[in-house]
Amino acid sequence: MFYPMSRLKKTGLILGFGFAFVVAGNAPAMANVEQVKLYKGVYPDSKPKCTFCHVDKLPKKDEGMHEPNAYGKKVREAAEITADTYKQVGTFEDFEAQQDQAPEGGK
Repeated sequence: MFYPMSRLKKTGLILGFGFAFVVAGNAPAMANVEQVKLYKGVYPDSKPKCTFCHVDKLPKKDEGMHEPNAYGKKVREAAEITADTYKQVGTFEDFEAQQDQAPEGGK
């Protein structure tokens, strides 16, 4: 069966955009897996959860990305998130304990 060139181009564009959408949609998930691996590499006995760095367990459909909590914001202050970043910020539990001990209104 012969298809006109314009139909082939249109189909190619649709498939290309679909592929790009899937790849772009999975990029944040891959980064999160890498970050979990880095965290576990520094703190091997821990069992990190999404709520360590994010306000919600799952992203909201209308917002797209997770909103970071105080620990997540502190980690994101680094230009590049590496194992050293987690060493400097400390464990989630230690960070939370420091936040609980901080005087109200202070940092």
